[in-house]
Amino acid sequence: MNRAVVLRVHLTASSLALLLVLTFQIVTVTVELGGDAAAIAAAKRGIALGLFVLVPALAAAGGTGRKLAGRSRAPFVVRKTRRMIAIASVGVLVLVPCAVALDQLAAVGDLGGWFQVIQYVELAAGLLNLTLLGLNFRDGRAVTRQGSKWS
Repeated sequence: MNRAVVLRVHLTASSLALLLVLTFQIVTVTVELGGDAAAIAAAKRGIALGLFVLVPALAAAGGTGRKLAGRSRAPFVVRKTRRMIAIASVGVLVLVPCAVALDQLAAVGDLGGWFQVIQYVELAAGLLNLTLLGLNFRDGRAVTRQGSKWS
């Protein structure tokens, strides 16, 4: 695959991932503030199903980012790589389990103590990943605007 295609896939996948995480955060806050149990359950189901789009988008963003970076040790490449490791770790170890647990709890109408604790953890981890994705997006756009190489 040529560099232009890899760059386009990288931009598309990273934009999609950023948009999905932002959407998940907005939907969660919106239904928690004003939704009833059915709305919360629907939101949690939507987020759980949305993982089937988010996880591949993140994998594509990470894979194409590695391909674009090659063996570069440029400071922005190192930063973006470290952030992607953190994003993947938080996603796999915190966000995916939280999304699944919240979906299951909401499906049976259990919106009590454990649901709330898990919800706060998910919101905090989601905000962290949203911030890291935004920083990576910003750095990538800056390099693209400058016309710089990734090496």
